[in-house]
Amino acid sequence: MSSESEKHVAQSSAQTAARISTSVHQRLDFELRRLEGGKWRLRVISQQGLYWMKSMNVGSGEDELYLNLIAANDFLRSVRGHGLKTEYIGPLGRCLL
Repeated sequence: MSSESEKHVAQSSAQTAARISTSVHQRLDFELRRLEGGKWRLRVISQQGLYWMKSMNVGSGEDELYLNLIAANDFLRSVRGHGLKTEYIGPLGRCLL
């Protein structure tokens, strides 16, 4: 009985984690990934993020930009001020900003 109960809990936990992951990813507007050599890659994830970039004249209509650290920080500060969400992907994991 105990192993059956543990199996159910593990399965339920996996399903919950999958729902949370999908839910978080659906709310993302941008993805910021740290690359080697001090570069950062910014990808637009949502339509809202694309509209924001166009309205702020960021980039040239592309859905991917390469930035340095200062530009990445400025970008994050600006999008957070407008209520947009960015997922940071670095060497130690992921973080929702």
